[in-house]
Amino acid sequence: MTTPFDNVLVVGAGPSGLLLALMLGQHGIKVDVVEALDGLDKRPRGVAYGPAAAVVLHRANVLSKIREVGLTPDSLTWRKLDGTVMNGLTGLSKGGEESATVIHPAEDLSRIFLEEVYKQPSVTVHWSHKVISVGQNEASAWVDIEGGGRFEADFVVGCDGASSAVRKSLFGQRFDGKTWDKIIMGTNLIYDFKKFGWEDTSWIIHPEHFAVICQITQDGVWRVSYGEDPGLSREELQKRMPGKLQQILPGAPSPDKYHVLQFNPYVMHQRCAERMRVGRILLAADAAHLCNPMGGLGLTTGIADIGSLVDCFYGIYEGKVGLDILDKYDESRRNVFHTVTDVISTLNLNRVRSDSDSLLDGKDPFFALLDAAKKDPSLYKRLAEEQMKLAVDLTCFYN
Repeated sequence: MTTPFDNVLVVGAGPSGLLLALMLGQHGIKVDVVEALDGLDKRPRGVAYGPAAAVVLHRANVLSKIREVGLTPDSLTWRKLDGTVMNGLTGLSKGGEESATVIHPAEDLSRIFLEEVYKQPSVTVHWSHKVISVGQNEASAWVDIEGGGRFEADFVVGCDGASSAVRKSLFGQRFDGKTWDKIIMGTNLIYDFKKFGWEDTSWIIHPEHFAVICQITQDGVWRVSYGEDPGLSREELQKRMPGKLQQILPGAPSPDKYHVLQFNPYVMHQRCAERMRVGRILLAADAAHLCNPMGGLGLTTGIADIGSLVDCFYGIYEGKVGLDILDKYDESRRNVFHTVTDVISTLNLNRVRSDSDSLLDGKDPFFALLDAAKKDPSLYKRLAEEQMKLAVDLTCFYN
C-alpha cells in the first residue's frame, strides 16, 4: 500500500519520545529513535499525569500497566509549614479508569514505554546517538550524529528535552520566557508520612520552605520537591538538605528518621518556543515548552502534545488530511501552553510561595472555588474541565 510518507525520526528517548514512537509503531509507521544517553535517564523527574495525559496513555494501551504499578490519588491538601490543613480537594480517583490522575515516576514510565516499543517491529531505538545538527529540504529532514552518521526521514520530531538540540537548530538560543528566582530540589525518600495522617499529595505553603510532597510508589517511596536558592553547588545543596527537610516534613525529623534515595536540583522556567513546526521539523513536550513543576502540568502537557501530534501523523498517513494539519498542531499546542499551562502553573507556584495567612482571607480564587465546591459538588466538574483544556483533538480537521 502506498502511503503519503514512510518514516518518522524521533530525537530523544524520554517519556514523550518513547510514547510517540510507540503510538506510531502501533499504527505500523516506521520510526527511528535516537538518544544521546546510553540508556534511560534515571534521575528523579515528574510523577503526575493528569486527566489529559491519562486519556492519551489509555489510547496507547499502557494506562492499565501504569495503574498496576502506580497510584491513583484521591486527595490534595494545602498545608501551613507546621502541617495545619488550610484547604483540600477529594474525590480525584472518581474520574474513571480512562481519565483519573495517575502517579508514577517518569523515569519508570520510560521503562514501561520502552518495553512496549521493543514489541513494535517498525520501531528501532539507537542509544548513544547525540544529535549535533538538524536539516531539511522540501522532501525530507535529517539529523547528523556526533562522531559521524546521518539519519533521514520524512519528519523529525524533537522530544529531546529542555536543552533540545532540535530546537536550538531551529532558533538558536531563543526560547522566550523567564527563569524563576528559586530552583527545585526533587528528592525521593522513605519516611512514615501516614503516621501523621498525611495521604496522597500535600502542598506546603511558605515563602521560603514551599514544597509539594506525594507518595510515588506502592512500596512507600515519596517525592519531596522543595524550593532552594539558585547558585549553590550540588554538595552545598546536599549539606542544606537535613535542615530543609526538618522544616518541611511532619514531625521535624532528624536524618536518621528518613532515608534519601535520590535527589536532583532543577532550574525552573516558564518558556515556549516561537514555533512547534518549521517545515518537516516539529517539537513536542519539554523541547517545545517548560513550566515549573507545581501541579504536574509539564508532563501532562507534554503527553497531551503527543496525543495531538499522533492525530496529525495518523491522519496524514491514512490520506485523511494534508500536511497543513501540522500547522494546526503548532498553533493549538502553543495556545494551550500560553493560556492554560503557563497560567495555571504560575498561579500554583505563586500560591505555594505565599504567606499562608494571606490565603485565608478568601481572595485566592482557587481556594474560593474549593470552598464553594464543598457546598456544591457540581463545581468539581469545573475543575475537571479545566484539566481537560490541556488536550486538543485534531481529528476534527480530517476530511
